[in-house]
Amino acid sequence: MNFATSRIHRLKPNHYLLLLIILGLVIPGVSSISSEKMYATEPVAGAEKFTSLENTTTNKIMGIAAADCKKCHPSEVASWMKTVHFQSPDLRLYKFEGNTKKYANALGLTSADLLADSICADCHATKAIRDGKTKVISGISCESCHGASGGKEGWLNRHQSYHNSMPIPRAEETPEHRTARLNACDNAGMRRSSNLYDLSKSCFKCHLVGNEKLIAAGHKSASAFDFVSWTSGEMKHNFLVNKSKNADAPSLWMERTGGTAENRRRMKFVVGTLVQLETALRLRAKFTNPAVIPQLGGVTAAASGKLAQISAFAPAPEIQKVTTLMGPLLATLFIPQPNDNETYTKVADQIAEQAKLFAENHDGSKLAALDTMINQLPPHFSQQYKDKYLKN
Repeated sequence: MNFATSRIHRLKPNHYLLLLIILGLVIPGVSSISSEKMYATEPVAGAEKFTSLENTTTNKIMGIAAADCKKCHPSEVASWMKTVHFQSPDLRLYKFEGNTKKYANALGLTSADLLADSICADCHATKAIRDGKTKVISGISCESCHGASGGKEGWLNRHQSYHNSMPIPRAEETPEHRTARLNACDNAGMRRSSNLYDLSKSCFKCHLVGNEKLIAAGHKSASAFDFVSWTSGEMKHNFLVNKSKNADAPSLWMERTGGTAENRRRMKFVVGTLVQLETALRLRAKFTNPAVIPQLGGVTAAASGKLAQISAFAPAPEIQKVTTLMGPLLATLFIPQPNDNETYTKVADQIAEQAKLFAENHDGSKLAALDTMINQLPPHFSQQYKDKYLKN
């Protein structure tokens, strides 16, 4: 008999009763804590020490470590850690040499600046305020693509909370609660899998470069980014329903809507092209450097031409309106004009409206004619990923 056991055996009868009461209070609390690791309830976890970079009253970037996405998304996080998104600060920010140093010098940035509130960290990392200072806290993270998650009005806790007060499984959530939950997440700035327009916007905000000085220093104005191929390759992470299988489309979205991977690819192809064109036009509106404008003009013309092809294969009123809008602009894309800001911003706004309408009005089932074009876009993998994970 050990010391603890002997102490229990010496308890008087009334002490046994007290012990049982204490255990009765403690054990349910332990059970509740364990359950909350799997199913959140409505109250948002405290995040007051985190300060927002996007909005000081609602959205708070917490970072992959603080948000601890891997508790509920272990496979997604494991997949992310293999990508260049995860590695980006090591590849582009920590090593102050080569192109990194060249571009930093052109922008007047020091090596320390790159790991703080710099334009480089905007796209090559996730930033948050720690101890009152803006710092790089991780690679291009969940929040980089899905929106800043924390704070009392954030979506982090709410997006996995299936009841107002009880930790219950997803399958037991009522339709009314689900509608309220998703509306709250949308209002908090979450870019969910079902929102292809917002997701693609988060991609193109970095894959089209919006700084003329950076482009003039030799940085590419655009990466060879395609929304379909990139999200079908290295960046694919659709494990929620089956954590051992990386599905070809978001598994929860397919389960709930009956949507198919084929139809989603078609929608991504069209919506991604519309967003690429919108984003390029917004940048074209503010660019003034005659040496830089032709580069962006080329990107814009290519997106417009691709959209014209899409319209030829699968005509839709929204796409036809956009091609009509682009007609008068093609002659002046490469030449600065006095009213560029007003002209291109107005058309970009109109294209954004049509892109959202297209995403709302179509599901991809009538776009099979686009498969010939889409099949020419194999899943994209970076060279680093190929070297490490795809070797024979």
